[in-house]
Amino acid sequence: MKTFKLGGIHPPESKLTAGMPIVALELPRRVEILLSQHIGAPALACVAVGDKVVRGQMIASPAGFISAPVHASISGTVKAITTVNLPSGYTAPAIVIEADDEQHRADEIARKAQIEADAKPADRSISEDFSRDTIRRLVSEAGIVGLGGATFPATVKLSTKEGAEPELLLINACECEPYLTCDDALMRAYASNIMEGIELMMKASGVRRAVIGIERNKPEAIAALRNVLDPTWPIEICPLKTKYPQGGEKQLVEAVIGRRIPSGALPASVGVIVNNVATAFAVYAAVCRGRALTDRVITVTGDVPNRGNYLVAVGTSIKEILGEIPDDCKVILGGPMMGRTAATIDTPVTKGTSGLLVLSTPYRREEQACIRCAGCVQACPMGLEPYLLSTYGRLRMWDEARQALVADCIECGSCSYTCPSSKPLLDYIRIAKSTVMAQIRAEKSQK
Repeated sequence: MKTFKLGGIHPPESKLTAGMPIVALELPRRVEILLSQHIGAPALACVAVGDKVVRGQMIASPAGFISAPVHASISGTVKAITTVNLPSGYTAPAIVIEADDEQHRADEIARKAQIEADAKPADRSISEDFSRDTIRRLVSEAGIVGLGGATFPATVKLSTKEGAEPELLLINACECEPYLTCDDALMRAYASNIMEGIELMMKASGVRRAVIGIERNKPEAIAALRNVLDPTWPIEICPLKTKYPQGGEKQLVEAVIGRRIPSGALPASVGVIVNNVATAFAVYAAVCRGRALTDRVITVTGDVPNRGNYLVAVGTSIKEILGEIPDDCKVILGGPMMGRTAATIDTPVTKGTSGLLVLSTPYRREEQACIRCAGCVQACPMGLEPYLLSTYGRLRMWDEARQALVADCIECGSCSYTCPSSKPLLDYIRIAKSTVMAQIRAEKSQK
């Protein structure tokens, strides 16, 4: 069974919501939609306080090539353009929209029809009706970003040059993060739509072959995809060994085609474009249904009674989704390995929110002295020395961290997970990496 060769771990999968169907949460009456919920320049508000907007309308336009527009996820009135809480405890600019009863009812009716339409098998011939440039334009206008967590504007990845197209589109369907099942649920429910989205991305980027990399712990999703895959299509399903972090794009590329991406390089350097399976579905919705990215599927899991996979409007309050939870609970946005603990849940869902993990009275052993076991080195999928990078971060030795390739760290958390001394290795590595990356960006801007 294929997998990447260097490092990796096997944490408990804890897929508590596996097999649970996607449930559409009722649209909220009030949303806070961040202007920056993608990598790149924040979008620029193009509405004013008091304006009436409709669901799917662009309310903030992209501020550059690496940027993405933002759309209203409910119909209503723009009540404020202000700053709102982020999960980190900081604040950021957002547009606040509130709906009245009539607008709310109309949105719910339209959304129900949308869900019913998506449940029907996709028409493969649709992709033949659109040119390469048209697909790119529609993807850009819909505000689609990478839904695997990185939130990189999708249209940028698809904007390959004529005659210099990568040879492979690699769809990341691994979902290797413990607890999360939103992509699994999406594949089970919308396999044909996802296939059509993949074909649209292939046409937009000029790529002639696609592979779906999916861990073998999702047999139902694999079966659903195979049931709609015509053997004559240039799309292959590649089951992979269940191993974390299989979903890291560098690890996925190595697992599927055996090529290792060089230090500091992107998948394109080895002829590959990597996109998440949920992004493929969003591309289908944008091109075939004319729908902007206003909703996404998230997993709510852990120590909560309302576990499940939910279709949630962007801008919905996390507090509203979770309801009343004990004060001593920890809420993690994403999974336990790469997710971040929320300093506040009075914050909105964004395009990059894949899950909400609630842990009651989380236990952490007291930190001990390093025993020089080298377990973190063996676990690192990038071949780094986490114990050393962590020390550099703790002692603020930025130049040494840079020389030790801290920028190559994918922040998977394998080192911290394996450490028998419970040292917060990744915490200090993140500090060093963020500082070094800021230095690199500053140097590039001066050239």
